[in-house]
Amino acid sequence: MVIPAWQPDRRLLELVRCLSELDFGVIIVVDDGSDVLHGPIFDQLRKREKVQVLRHAVNLGKGRALKTGLNHFLNCHRHFIGVVTADADGQHSAEDILAVAKELKANPSRMILGSRRFQGEIPLRSRVGNAATRSVFAVLTGRTLADTQSGLRGLPAKSIPSLLSLAGERYDYEMNVLTYAARSLDLAEVPIEAIYIDGNRSSHFNPIWDSMRIYFVLMRFFASSLIAAAIDFVVFALAFWATSDVLTSMFAGRVSSLANFALNRRFVFNSHGGIVLPLLKYYALVAAIGCAAYYSVQFLRGVAGMNVLVAKVVAETALWLVSFSIQRTVVFGSETVDRA
Repeated sequence: MVIPAWQPDRRLLELVRCLSELDFGVIIVVDDGSDVLHGPIFDQLRKREKVQVLRHAVNLGKGRALKTGLNHFLNCHRHFIGVVTADADGQHSAEDILAVAKELKANPSRMILGSRRFQGEIPLRSRVGNAATRSVFAVLTGRTLADTQSGLRGLPAKSIPSLLSLAGERYDYEMNVLTYAARSLDLAEVPIEAIYIDGNRSSHFNPIWDSMRIYFVLMRFFASSLIAAAIDFVVFALAFWATSDVLTSMFAGRVSSLANFALNRRFVFNSHGGIVLPLLKYYALVAAIGCAAYYSVQFLRGVAGMNVLVAKVVAETALWLVSFSIQRTVVFGSETVDRA
């Protein structure tokens, strides 16, 4: 059990008391640089038999606190089947934490996500934020989850070395973990209660800045395609200016595929396998997408009367999601390790 905590109140004491009475081998609480006023809370936690308190001298962020706890687990408690992580602000009940732990015990190779069901009186910022993140996450990873911002998770012990190497120091780390799990682990959800105390005012999650960090993690998937698309567009425009032939210009523009393959392999999907088979798969995909783009451009020019460059942008944008999905699952899917 790992609980990152910054400036906690007495709800953390009550949660740990309940967890101590349950079947948890050890409860690791990471004090992420809380001030001296909160020292007595951690002093009381240290007195409990199953509790181990680790401390950051300064606040380093939730992601770093989770890494500190997971690293301690590997160093001292790797004989357990896994770790359950939970928040310190009262949003997770002991009963729900136990439910995730039992599911992890029953399926020790799966990552278990405690997923809130957003029903009833939910603070607007939480409802809107989760809905937006779920939608973006589904588009970019191909996985539809009920809750992408839950801190209640069961992590298999064998996955923790890989999770420790992921980027992120604050809330973005949790999204990195979820993105990695969506592509590299078997993932299951357990329904839990959505608990919001005083309109969720106690949460340290900043809806603007921390959401920007999360979306930046997700939007990095676009960067490679944007670079390649820019190269393709410039080469296509020059070739069409010189030849006035769409097919020739399409072939010329596909020089961008070399840059796209290299960036996707290392930056987006971080594949560490061989290069020959993914390259063959990739260029088979390039050929298929190229044919689809050619006929789409011709159709938009002939039927809709679009300018050729506008038609190309419309066609390529529509085909981008298809290309991304196939690259993720077929071209690089079996060799992906996300480092964000």
